[in-house]
Amino acid sequence: MNYDIRLEVRSDPRLLGLIRNLVHDWVDRFELSHDLVHEVVLAIDEACSNVIRHAYEGRADGTLEVRLQEEPEYLEVEVRDQGVPCPPECHERRLLEQPDSDELQPGGLGVQLIHRVFDEVIFCPGKERGNCVTMRLRRDR
Repeated sequence: MNYDIRLEVRSDPRLLGLIRNLVHDWVDRFELSHDLVHEVVLAIDEACSNVIRHAYEGRADGTLEVRLQEEPEYLEVEVRDQGVPCPPECHERRLLEQPDSDELQPGGLGVQLIHRVFDEVIFCPGKERGNCVTMRLRRDR
């Protein structure tokens, strides 16, 4: 597939702002609601943060690739890495109850946010190395 945009960066958290800005500008072109644009940017940021935190275990020496593609029926975003494969239980969609604000802790909700924002989410962990998450957003929303 020919992607509209393909960005490869180091797995350095300081580069997440660059990715957020690029994704925001790309998604904003499609006349989606302001809230949906914000949620898409946040969900992709979570996917990229998970790569840094989990696949590369916080190391900044890996690579993270973000691919953005406009299709007639949907917008597609892929996030790829060559880090530690994600175990299946970490990317499954779960029904979540509203968390108690006193018990809310960082982590664990990013994957659920991704599932909530996008219409289709496909996680493909590698056997030995790497992960790919493909996220699709229908254009007819």
